[in-house]
Amino acid sequence: MQSGKKKERETILLADREAPLGWVYLRIYKDKTFEFESRGLERVGDIYAGNVELKNDTIYFKYLDSIPKAGNKAILTEKFVSYFNGDYPERLEIKKSIIKTKN
Repeated sequence: MQSGKKKERETILLADREAPLGWVYLRIYKDKTFEFESRGLERVGDIYAGNVELKNDTIYFKYLDSIPKAGNKAILTEKFVSYFNGDYPERLEIKKSIIKTKN
């Protein structure tokens, strides 16, 4: 009997925040892929995925298709991931990070 569970990818950064009607999550994986998820209370989340590149303290998100309104660039600090070039500013609190920044 095969398990329906797929192999867990190793995360190097987990960040999230509570939204007015749900949650926003960011997961960055060891293989330099990521998922940005906006999830409502009563609906399945919208997941935006792609590859990530870190230069100094800036994260560049290269989305596979559509880009969320938060944008595709963020500043990484010790406690937060702060998107700065979208339709609105988005700030997610870091829950786990093994990424080292060069400040």
